[in-house]
Amino acid sequence: MLRKIIDKIPQHVKIIAKLYILSMLFFSFFRIVFYFTNQSKDIAAVPFFQKLYAFRMGFEFDSACLLWILSIPILLLSISYIINRQNKSIHKFTLLFFALLLNIYLFVCTVNIPYHKQFGSFLNKNALLWNDEPSFIIGMIFGSFSYWGFLLLFILSSAFFTFYFKKLIKQHLSVLKQTSDTKIGFKLLITLVLFTITFFGIRGRGSFKSTLHEGFAIVGENPFINQIALNPNYTFWKSLFYKNNNSKYVVPTNIDELFDYTKNYLGVKINSEQYNIARDVKADTLKPNNNYNVIIVIMESMCVYKMGYYNGKDLTPQLHKLNKESVFCKNFFSSGIHTYNGLFSTISGYPSILAEKSMREYLKKPFRGIGTLLKEENYDTYFYTTHDPHFDNMKGFYTMNGFDNFISQNDFNSGEAVSTLGVPDHVLLNKLIETHKNASKPFLSVVMTASDHGPWVVPENIPFKPSSTDERDRCTQYADWAIGNFMDNAKKQSWYKNTIFIFLGDHGLSMGHTYEMPISYNHIPCIIHQAKILKADTISAPCYQPDITATVMDLLNKSFTNETFGTSVFKTKRPFVFFSADDKYGCVDSSGNYFYQLLQTNTSYLRKYKSLDPINYLKERKSISDSLAIGSKSILESARYLIRKNQYSN
Repeated sequence: MLRKIIDKIPQHVKIIAKLYILSMLFFSFFRIVFYFTNQSKDIAAVPFFQKLYAFRMGFEFDSACLLWILSIPILLLSISYIINRQNKSIHKFTLLFFALLLNIYLFVCTVNIPYHKQFGSFLNKNALLWNDEPSFIIGMIFGSFSYWGFLLLFILSSAFFTFYFKKLIKQHLSVLKQTSDTKIGFKLLITLVLFTITFFGIRGRGSFKSTLHEGFAIVGENPFINQIALNPNYTFWKSLFYKNNNSKYVVPTNIDELFDYTKNYLGVKINSEQYNIARDVKADTLKPNNNYNVIIVIMESMCVYKMGYYNGKDLTPQLHKLNKESVFCKNFFSSGIHTYNGLFSTISGYPSILAEKSMREYLKKPFRGIGTLLKEENYDTYFYTTHDPHFDNMKGFYTMNGFDNFISQNDFNSGEAVSTLGVPDHVLLNKLIETHKNASKPFLSVVMTASDHGPWVVPENIPFKPSSTDERDRCTQYADWAIGNFMDNAKKQSWYKNTIFIFLGDHGLSMGHTYEMPISYNHIPCIIHQAKILKADTISAPCYQPDITATVMDLLNKSFTNETFGTSVFKTKRPFVFFSADDKYGCVDSSGNYFYQLLQTNTSYLRKYKSLDPINYLKERKSISDSLAIGSKSILESARYLIRKNQYSN
């Protein structure tokens, strides 16, 4: 009986069912690999049945993604079946096209594993933010051995799929036959059933009110488990092709209210010009006006997690040593999660706006940031980078914003470069010492390090050997040593006591994936050192990268018009600071509350971040969450307005 029923099933339905099962097995395999590669430290506390439910929901997301590309052979083969044109060439071409699409899917699943490890979120269109510099990015990726393992995973998976696919296709074509003896009514019934299954499979739900969406992946309070269900093809292709009509800027209807809030936050008079945050800052007449040199070292991927916070490994003895003779901003945050975010905010005094590539897009006129201000004070201005100065338009943006001199990989012998990222950190920092050895004028030097980033390479022939066996941790230990080595050399220079040193991260790193918007990606160190006027101290109030300009001008005791979103960390204690992470934005306050919103799913959270409390207090502490939501929205929209209207400097 069963055999008769099976014999009645058309051949194209059988091959589609077999390909569906084969593909779903591969998706399940990648989900398991993803789970064990990226699992968070608190995963053991998640109930087994909650994990099981997440994997079950993963089946639904996998099925929906798969049926999108299976719909093409389903349509074409069904038409061929109905009109009785069971041509082997048509079948072969259609199924080969599906195999090509499936391999693309498998590649996305592969890339998602290291992407999530790096960014703490599933693959989306933000992965293409560097698509205009592919050779540089390819060099970074394939210069690191750890990424080769994922490439090998894709090659092996693709090879296995192709092997079984060929066997299935060969068998299918060998039994393919014309169906002229089958009644048209039966053919239409089979086609209707197949189309119905496909339609609801793609939707992921039987309800007509709502299709499958990210909200169905939320199975509990653990952020990592809530991502297990997602298929990276779902997040990537949806983010790439789903348009929110954001290309044209629309001024919020309550922009006046938002600006009033922002002005109050920055200490600007409310009755001043409506859309202007400029305020005059006067030098202290009882203190000398200083012309200290200024060195700002922006450290690649340096977060406080690497300094032992949030139960992370303590990999930075040199930074701790420096803290003992400096001012340490304990709750300092990066504006974004990319290097260009940190480079932009540190010198412009503006927060980063989500996924916008600021140094490529904000080029109408210069910002009144630290480079522009100190150049007007007759400072020599320098920017240092280990590699290509044109990457992310660093040289173009910094040139526009007051920097005249650039030191990059082009200024070193080719043999000194150890990877795509150019020369090691200590080599670049030694170059700074050499450049300013006989400085006759005060100088501003901004340094962008790179060694604490893949490809993970620790230079040889140095008097330091990392103790860790993990390649990433070894690079962090080396980057930390390079800072200590630099300060030892700087203290031997005649200009040391007349120099302000600021060390901060460009952004952090997603470590542990504790929250949907990992706090470790924005919580970075900021160390301020000046031998003459600063004693060791800790600032606990929240502060962020846009504060650098105002803080430097305060230490120099210069009068200036502050047109930034920052204030001196020595003078102002703010209620909160704002930051973003591509399609997420959030803020932390002085009481340890962390509010953030995920724009893609329009969901918000309120956490107690200092203890990594997993509970969402959004409703329980509604007054706090509402206040922080209004504050972060006000800063975001005010900055966006000034940039869109090219009013960010007078």
